[in-house]
Amino acid sequence: MFSLFSKSIILSALVRVLLISPTTQSLTISTTSSTKKNSLFALNLQCTVRPEIRNEWLKHIQEDQLCSRRDEPGCLQFVLGQDVDDENTFYLFELYTNSEAFQDHCKTPHFEVYDKFVETKQPFIGEPKLCFYHPLDEDGKTSKRPIQKNTFGLNVNLYPKASVRKDFLKVISDNKKGTDNTEPLALQYTYGEATHGPGEPELDGSNQAFHFHEQYSGDNHGKEGFDAHASAPHFVAWEEFVTTDPFDKAPEVFFFHILEE
Repeated sequence: MFSLFSKSIILSALVRVLLISPTTQSLTISTTSSTKKNSLFALNLQCTVRPEIRNEWLKHIQEDQLCSRRDEPGCLQFVLGQDVDDENTFYLFELYTNSEAFQDHCKTPHFEVYDKFVETKQPFIGEPKLCFYHPLDEDGKTSKRPIQKNTFGLNVNLYPKASVRKDFLKVISDNKKGTDNTEPLALQYTYGEATHGPGEPELDGSNQAFHFHEQYSGDNHGKEGFDAHASAPHFVAWEEFVTTDPFDKAPEVFFFHILEE
């Protein structure tokens, strides 16, 4: 499921964890399905930053975030979150109008500044993990979203067995509809099937992965909204599905507090 980006692939595709020296840290990327040229294009990223350079890294990534949201018509969202338990682990969620808008993002002056900082300072511990995907059930949602205050976020990776794909998609679609339409504290429920990075070859689809980004509001930095979601009828149906042993590998769930601009 995961492969390592070489120097040439990173330069052709990529992300704010760009590491362009052959001797630098490598980058892990999750890929599976085919790229849809005109579909929304999203990424989730997880990285751990060296404590001694944490504040400097935050300054650079937040400047990249600000410029991306302000100056790029194709950048619909750029969310930065800090892990609920580890102040040096961070998560990104970015949403673009299509994969070409993401490639345009990687050519901007503000991204080049961030890239140069990463190349020079080597801020990461271990391998940052990056997942690309095309969001599903998001027809017509092409407007920019604000960064909400006091928001609780999570990114999720799920690996359903091929034999349960149809049932998996049905229960997830119902969960999204219920969340979007009936939960006043739910701000966002975005999910999609993994895809390869722009300019990279398609994989054979033998492994399935789905990626999620969710946001909730309310007391306790938004945790109230997530707790309400976890007790909703549509989530109960999801929990019942999970008892059927539907995964090839264990789900991965990452909780974080969204940092405000």
